[in-house]
Amino acid sequence: MRPFYLLLLFFVLLGALQAQHQQPLQGYIVTKNHYHLTGFIGQIDHSQYGTMVKFINDFGTPYVLHPALIRGFVFYEGPAIYAYESKLWRSNWLFLRVLYAGDNVRLLQTPELQTDFVVIDGQMVAQRKKIKQFWVEVAGGRILPLKRSGFRGQMKSLIADVSPQLAQKIGRPGYRFQNLYEILAEYDQECIKGKRRL
Repeated sequence: MRPFYLLLLFFVLLGALQAQHQQPLQGYIVTKNHYHLTGFIGQIDHSQYGTMVKFINDFGTPYVLHPALIRGFVFYEGPAIYAYESKLWRSNWLFLRVLYAGDNVRLLQTPELQTDFVVIDGQMVAQRKKIKQFWVEVAGGRILPLKRSGFRGQMKSLIADVSPQLAQKIGRPGYRFQNLYEILAEYDQECIKGKRRL
């Protein structure tokens, strides 16, 4: 049993070292007054207590930023562009990645690695795990968590007022959890049609 724990400790330490040596990527932060400060975006730390990001400005000064301090940040990884925004949910500030941005609805996601701090035998231990947590931002900037379990009920109640026809389709083939992008794009189109009717 002892070799198992040694092997486990080795992999935990290896993961921690890799996370510390993650290369910062070129990008910028967006301040509360909409200024763009260029530099490098480092590690994004997400835990059950909130989210922080490491930012290194063009002069090489490192900062660890809380979501309440900035509007968000953007970084480039090859041809891909990743945008994160600061959001408040139940008195907890989070950085959420923008996956879909329509005129009336947006799909957001928490960082995929979460560090949970637990007490084991009187010592605080950090445990990392992969998560997939999606959020929907509706009119007024309100965000709602989306879960795979209970997805049909959540989506139906969310979109029934604007598009009862689309709400009836939720749960059928092509309108399930894995089709989030398509559902939200169709919902966005229905909202635009509704505004034109007014």
